[in-house]
Amino acid sequence: MTAGERRRSIATRVLDHPAWANLNAALRGAWPPILLAWFAWQSYQRISYFVQHDFPFGIDARIYYRGVVAWLHGGNPWDAAVTVGGSAYHYAGSPVTTVILAPAALLSEDLFTDLWLVLTWAAAAWTLRRLGLPIWWLLFPPISEALFSANPQLIVLALLLADRGWLAAIATTLKVYAFIPLFGEGRWRTIALAVGLNGLTILVAPALWLNYVAQFGSISDRLEFESIQGFSAFYYPALLAVTVVALILLALRDRPAAGWLAVPAAWPASQLHYSTMALPVMSPLLAFFLAIPILRLPPEIILVDIVRRLVAPYLRAWIAARRTIPAGPAPTA
Repeated sequence: MTAGERRRSIATRVLDHPAWANLNAALRGAWPPILLAWFAWQSYQRISYFVQHDFPFGIDARIYYRGVVAWLHGGNPWDAAVTVGGSAYHYAGSPVTTVILAPAALLSEDLFTDLWLVLTWAAAAWTLRRLGLPIWWLLFPPISEALFSANPQLIVLALLLADRGWLAAIATTLKVYAFIPLFGEGRWRTIALAVGLNGLTILVAPALWLNYVAQFGSISDRLEFESIQGFSAFYYPALLAVTVVALILLALRDRPAAGWLAVPAAWPASQLHYSTMALPVMSPLLAFFLAIPILRLPPEIILVDIVRRLVAPYLRAWIAARRTIPAGPAPTA
């Protein structure tokens, strides 16, 4: 027996040994309680910070409401803001979002916020059921933060996961980055419908669009400042370049996965709740690190996950080959 044959024989015996299977099963069984405890701790710290610093429950819903009302009353929607502790958080929604949410002005701010919170919680629960995740995933910090702030992100994700193209098209009106997973999954009819729906708002509110284009630079700069440059790699050229290349390589192998991971990895001024976009392709290790509210951590752990996804098929093939290649006759005395 050659040295290579002996190594293959040893590897096969190790991989086929019951102890190896038991270890794998134990690791899989350990993840749920580990993640539950980790999510609970991280969410407790994150939400406690918001409460201690007087962030209002449903703050993002209030920001969106004030932007829409400002526009309908002839003002500049991007001047609308909610102030917390002397810091203002401004409306940064697109003209499409502003037009789509215009009916909100028929309600009071408090009533709209309450209804939007209910819709956000319902969307989160439905999404978890859709993805086969247990209800305690509501404690996943990107989810719990969005539940506290009533950010449209959770509603967007639920609409994207629905089996109706028109619902996914509506998702793009709330968050333009919803187009990215649609491209990843090749939902071309839905994309065409979404482009038409978004484009229709130009005819409905041309002045709003012209105002947005004129202010786009200042809106983006202010959003960059208020988000502290966000959680993604966007404002860091070297990291962004590596991240984009990795996403392209992944897209060549698994385009849907690349589409779901692209937003938390590379979208400008991203917030922690943007990581919920990775839920359809989530792994335990990815979830563990995406639960930590550290700037620039999402693209770094997503890079690790992309490497895992690219290498895993070759590793599985190598293991399978070592199991099937005969080890050769036993050496004679």
